[in-house]
Amino acid sequence: MHHAEWLIKRILFLEGVPAVAKLNPIRIGQTVQEIVSNDQDDELGAIYAYNNAIGLAHEVADQATADLLLTILKMEEGHVDWAEVQRSQIEQMGVENYLANQATGAAG
Repeated sequence: MHHAEWLIKRILFLEGVPAVAKLNPIRIGQTVQEIVSNDQDDELGAIYAYNNAIGLAHEVADQATADLLLTILKMEEGHVDWAEVQRSQIEQMGVENYLANQATGAAG
């Protein structure tokens, strides 16, 4: 939600009106693999959108917006990396061991 807050503040600063009612639909996975895959797909979509928005910000010479979007883009790329690691761990150790490992990590 921090990303949305930052973007809304920037839009308001530029005297725009944020369209928060037009959010992408949430895709709920039925399995751990689906949840992680859906998350990764959404993050990849966000990366595409942020790259396009950064290009537009440069076109209109709005460096502050480009900088904000680049900061968020880097975070989104980290989210994709995280999802890739999770998917790899699930493949390597199986979902049962993956979940047991996650539960142990959360308790410790």
